[in-house]
Amino acid sequence: MKHLLFYLALIVSFVFQGCGSEKLQNDNGTSNSKDTLHTAKKPNVRFNFDFNKFDVYYDTVQTGWTMSHILSPYGIDQFTINNAAQKASDSLIGLKYVLSGKPFTVLTEPGDASKKAKYLIYEPDVFSYITFDFSGDSVKIDRTERDVEITEKHLTGVIHPNSNLSMELNNHFETYAMTAAIADAIEGVFAWSIDFFKLQAGDKFVVYYDEKSIEKVAYSVDKIKYVWFEHAGSGIYAFYFKDSLGQVEGFYDENGREMKRPFLMSPVKFARISSAFNRNRFHPIYKTRRAHLGTDYAAPTGTPILATASGTVTKAARTGGNGIYVKLRHNATYETQYLHMSRIENGIRPGVRVKQGQTIGYVGSTGAATGPHVCYRFWKNGKQVDHRAEKFPKSDPMKEELLPEYLKFIEPLKKRLDNKIKTLHELADNSE
Repeated sequence: MKHLLFYLALIVSFVFQGCGSEKLQNDNGTSNSKDTLHTAKKPNVRFNFDFNKFDVYYDTVQTGWTMSHILSPYGIDQFTINNAAQKASDSLIGLKYVLSGKPFTVLTEPGDASKKAKYLIYEPDVFSYITFDFSGDSVKIDRTERDVEITEKHLTGVIHPNSNLSMELNNHFETYAMTAAIADAIEGVFAWSIDFFKLQAGDKFVVYYDEKSIEKVAYSVDKIKYVWFEHAGSGIYAFYFKDSLGQVEGFYDENGREMKRPFLMSPVKFARISSAFNRNRFHPIYKTRRAHLGTDYAAPTGTPILATASGTVTKAARTGGNGIYVKLRHNATYETQYLHMSRIENGIRPGVRVKQGQTIGYVGSTGAATGPHVCYRFWKNGKQVDHRAEKFPKSDPMKEELLPEYLKFIEPLKKRLDNKIKTLHELADNSE
């Protein structure tokens, strides 16, 4: 009987425990009532702060604003603002003044009706941010450099009717800054071999590149690694290579020939041809038919004008029709001239030696010009010719002793390109 009563009591005890408050075991072995259990918010960490622990206010610096315009609405007195501005201007922080258009973030205590700032985060650029700490007796300021991540990416594309490289690339990016960066990088690789003003519908490209990003947001191109571009049915490979001894560095084709050639295809980037070489053009100013022995590249005033080849400045002057211009002699055969500049670059004068790609002036509309452009003129053996019709010799091949290392290096890269090229052609065939 005693044993029976004991077992009945034990059963009742289990039932009682089962009908009471549920206990949940913590990681440390203790238990809590279910009624007191709270699900923690996932941390929302930005600028090294958990934003879940603050009231957060976002804003942008407006034209004419100072630190007072930013901080006064958030309960910071003028003495403290002046002190903060003075500390921020020292050499370690380097913030002389705030710039319009730059974002800033203010953190306050949760539920603080006065919205008094505990922290201000100002972003002067994508690479860093400055933190103002008002939580103590005196303001503390710190500048933090953001981590830059470099990731390999690739793109493929086809030039469509009434399109160009930038328009096609823009389909892949959220900002035009990235579009411009990758377009500039690709055009830089093929600046000697492809006239990007003559692209045709059906031209194709495959590019592998290193992308720079901060907090997963892309902002720039580190470098092109290898790329293929098909223009007018002819494909061109380019691989960035630096040999183990540091004797060569640059872009080379699949056979080891350097991509660089004697002349760049254009003296400006991101321009359009507004008037081609024409021996019987109707002149928009003089209203007569006369030979136009150059190529006009329209671009915004101030766009840099580049020397298309290394050479010596023979003229840097101003005349009536030519406006402000520079003329270069490259060798006994070739000369080039750049007309209608807004100004000549500092230091460019007769006798000065310039390098290919060096800025020699800036686009303008001086002289006989209806709008900002550069008229690019090209002399061969003393006669003006159409540079876009010239066939320049290919560059010299890589040194024989370096070629085996190069060919081994590009073998897997070319296979990757070829796989993408095959897919591009298959898609093009299926769309017809």
